[in-house]
Amino acid sequence: MEVKLERKDAADWSYRGEGAANIVLAYAGSSPAFIGKVMRIAKKERNGSPKCDSNESVLTEEERLLWRDVQELVASPTKEIAEQIYTQLVMSPLLGPKHVDAGMRVPVAREFLECVEKNVIKQRPPWRVDVSTFDMERDSMIIMSDHSLFPGGNCFHSKCFYIV
Repeated sequence: MEVKLERKDAADWSYRGEGAANIVLAYAGSSPAFIGKVMRIAKKERNGSPKCDSNESVLTEEERLLWRDVQELVASPTKEIAEQIYTQLVMSPLLGPKHVDAGMRVPVAREFLECVEKNVIKQRPPWRVDVSTFDMERDSMIIMSDHSLFPGGNCFHSKCFYIV
């Protein structure tokens, strides 16, 4: 059964952080399918330009030639989908699925994105808010394991490494 995130689901996601191209939200709800997961949402510049995906070809001519045997990768409609397929079909078999998390695509409603953006805008650094916003044109997002969580959920009951 495929789940589509709607407006009512927005309250279950909280701001974790962001970089130049994506905002990361952590799941804080009670659905077993999303516990321990984070969502990566693409951003676009406030002037309307996407931060990463553009109307240019997703792969270069050389990349298309190199990956011609991986048709799903060559036919990817966006850079984000190409990255996920590359992780899933190339890196995971090489390194093992235990060590690589390609994530999963989950459909989202535009209303979900609008509501989440409204919920987290106060948590975002002002200088990030001034230059970028959520890319509302996306119809799906990548959900992956939250690798900042320790197995068992408590450092006192499991081995933890602290880097100072």
